[in-house]
Amino acid sequence: MTIVRKLLAIIAPLLGVALTLASVFLLLYMTVQSELMEDPLLRNLAIFGTLIAGVLLLVGGVYISTRIIVLLLSGKTPAEKSVNTSDLQ
Repeated sequence: MTIVRKLLAIIAPLLGVALTLASVFLLLYMTVQSELMEDPLLRNLAIFGTLIAGVLLLVGGVYISTRIIVLLLSGKTPAEKSVNTSDLQ
């Protein structure tokens, strides 16, 4: 393992933590803004949107962090898609 890969293997989890923390602060801001709404219908829609955004942001952040670490530590490049020549004709 080269020194660059070792350095990236140290930095990648820190970036994953920063991404997750930024997602939490964004969700906190979205929750506060939705709770300040006076119209009940819009408030409920905003809360539902916050839940959907929370799932996407947090699960996406964990997926991206895990994917980067696996690629760094595996030592292999991602498998390339093979092109079937019979499909091209």
